[in-house]
Amino acid sequence: MTIAEELVKVIHSSQKGEARSNQKAIGPSEIGGCARKTWLRLNDGVRTNPKTLRLASVMGTAIHSYIQQAFEKQDPFKERYMLEIEVTKDDLMGHVDLYDIQNQEVVDWKTVKKKGLSYFPSQSQIWQVQLYGYLLQSNGHPVKNVTLVAIPRDGDERDIVYHTEPYDFAVVEQALNWLAHVKSATEMPAPEKDPSFCKYYCSFYDETGEVGCSGGRRTRRSQA
Repeated sequence: MTIAEELVKVIHSSQKGEARSNQKAIGPSEIGGCARKTWLRLNDGVRTNPKTLRLASVMGTAIHSYIQQAFEKQDPFKERYMLEIEVTKDDLMGHVDLYDIQNQEVVDWKTVKKKGLSYFPSQSQIWQVQLYGYLLQSNGHPVKNVTLVAIPRDGDERDIVYHTEPYDFAVVEQALNWLAHVKSATEMPAPEKDPSFCKYYCSFYDETGEVGCSGGRRTRRSQA
């Protein structure tokens, strides 16, 4: 086994033990994405594609961990910031990257490629951060604004961009209605992604389509 192969083996083995990878409840990051994938999660679908690529996810997790440590150094007594907060309501669970107590603001870090900034923020990203606000409010933390910060993995400090908007329960309702629609479906919804994407990144991908999902056509989502 080469050192590169050993690296991949270690990365994949390590990620299997992480809390988020083992999470059973639906998270805000899944809402507004591929409806078929969410439906399969809700209905205990068979994971037919165990060899998904994970390096981008691992790099994103590493960046999140570094940012968390940096903020903890700046605010060691947690007077200003709450970091990596697990919040739940009903069957929805989220992990909030940062809550600014003073400004009553939710912040979610997004690691992206520079070419992906033209799609930032997407509707699903806005739904996600608004849902974090909803979960925090439901757990006794008032929220005025929600913010998404895009950090390009292939850029530098000058390429970081952000989007801020007021917390809006009407937007939360849109996201919850999407989830309710998927939950109530008696048959699998249409897949969203092109098979060439699903093959490498979806654990429910099945080229034959006999057990899992063989993928579909990529669709563009409107901006919120």
